Amino acid sequence: MTWGPTHVALEAFLVWVGMGKKNREIFSVKKGLFALLSLFALFPDLDTFIYIHRTYFHSIVWPLFLILGVIIWLIVAKYIQKKALGKRADLLARSLIIIGAFILLHNILDLTTGPVLLFYPFDNRLYNLNAYMIWDLDFPLLFKGFKFEWTSISLEEGINTYFLNLSPEERIQYFGAEFILLYITDFPLHALIFVAWFIFFPVMGIIDWTKKYQKPQKLYASIKRFKNPLIAFGLILLSFGIILGPALHLERVEGREYSTTLFFSEEQTNFSVVQSFELDGRDSLNLTGKFTGNNSYCTIGGAIATSEQFSALSSDLDDIFDQYNNESLSLSYGWLITNYRTTVNHFLATSLEHYTIAANSTQEISHNLSQQATLYSVFILVDWNSSIDFQVQTQMKSTLSIKRITEFYTGISFATVGLILTIIPIVLTFTTRQKADSEAILDENVGDESGLHLKSKSDNF
Repeated sequence: MTWGPTHVALEAFLVWVGMGKKNREIFSVKKGLFALLSLFALFPDLDTFIYIHRTYFHSIVWPLFLILGVIIWLIVAKYIQKKALGKRADLLARSLIIIGAFILLHNILDLTTGPVLLFYPFDNRLYNLNAYMIWDLDFPLLFKGFKFEWTSISLEEGINTYFLNLSPEERIQYFGAEFILLYITDFPLHALIFVAWFIFFPVMGIIDWTKKYQKPQKLYASIKRFKNPLIAFGLILLSFGIILGPALHLERVEGREYSTTLFFSEEQTNFSVVQSFELDGRDSLNLTGKFTGNNSYCTIGGAIATSEQFSALSSDLDDIFDQYNNESLSLSYGWLITNYRTTVNHFLATSLEHYTIAANSTQEISHNLSQQATLYSVFILVDWNSSIDFQVQTQMKSTLSIKRITEFYTGISFATVGLILTIIPIVLTFTTRQKADSEAILDENVGDESGLHLKSKSDNF
């Protein structure tokens, strides 16, 4: 596990299911307290702030000792001293055991993204549990089972494993920047688990607490009658519109980076790096090329080209290499170099934007589109020292500036319609409720006046 909120949410559901019927009965009316207890699932990660993450606080020994201590206390009180526990003492004991369960689960769940100092202070090694799914392509159902493997490393190695154990200055020095990017491929799963926890425990705890008062009772009675499908439809449109519009912004900047080694010799070549982009008419493409090291003189060209220009380059180069590799033609390496250079220089000259760099330098170009098109960013060898085989290390970065005018305002429109569809039924329901309450009060007053009038007549008799 890597997300703090997911630790809290997932462990809360696991503890709730496994803590027994009696505990569920007690905490079903104290969901606010249970929500607070579930925050102890974050306790082991406090070691992050002192740069010893996944070590001393991640041992399962501490929560086990806590649970065992509470059990011993209960045994002594009930069976040795034969004292009846009061409600507060009983609730405290149950809460401490639940806290221990949250900490224990955190450390166990972290094993799959370990290593973790699991048995400290009895064992100073960090352990990791690797779980694999075995897929056999010859097996009819493909899936053949699971494989579990324990690995361990020393405490010193374990501390050095995590970048969280570096100081802020060391992190910046190590990664070369203040910020790093982490791919969050399973974001929806983490988000849904956390939302479910938030609704089921904190929100329900607040509702249970406010139900003690009369006014909220009327509010909840009105909310329960919101069964109009327009609300559900409106919420869907609202969520979709917010994601499509404001969440992704009016303009986005996205980058793609690629590092590789380019080389050229009589036997084999890797002479270019290519990326393609489908862009709209308002977008722009920026290409940055950089030398990071080479062992001989060479010139590299960067270009932004249309699909037609790149296709022509690919076709021409394929023809040149096919002729060179045709043994019957007996073409020399010098012929290959000359024709290759001529073709590449022609491509650069006719491309939309281009540059050439040499001697470990960096260059940048950009191109703004006037209509929808497919563009190619190309980083390619142009000229080199043909007397020796050589290699050149390169970095290529393509940055897209994407204008989302249509998409942004479409999202705003969806969100506006969804908001209107959500609000209208709510307003109508409250208006109807208020009108019904007014009529009921009026009828009650009229009935009281009629009763008084009849009583006055009876008094005359």
